[in-house]
Amino acid sequence: MKKYRIDIKPTAEKDLARRYAQIEQESPQNAVSWYLRIIEAIEKLDELAERCPTAPEDLDIQKGIRHLVIGDYRVLYVIEGETVSVLHVRHGRHDRKI
Repeated sequence: MKKYRIDIKPTAEKDLARRYAQIEQESPQNAVSWYLRIIEAIEKLDELAERCPTAPEDLDIQKGIRHLVIGDYRVLYVIEGETVSVLHVRHGRHDRKI
């Protein structure tokens, strides 16, 4: 099985921090649980990156953007050689633009 390196881009880090802060306002414990669940799922992309389908955002730009669905959230990423680059973490109801 192919093994990938995970690279969480600044855009995704910003998404994670923003959502964490929103959840934390209501429940610090839920914020930690949410963050750990998302990071754990992202880490699994090191071996399972090719299992996820192409994201709707990729229809127009054709860059190979895939999405991993985690509950109400989606992790948008691309596979670049030996690296999985995580571009964004979005709530499912957010606009589907890159």
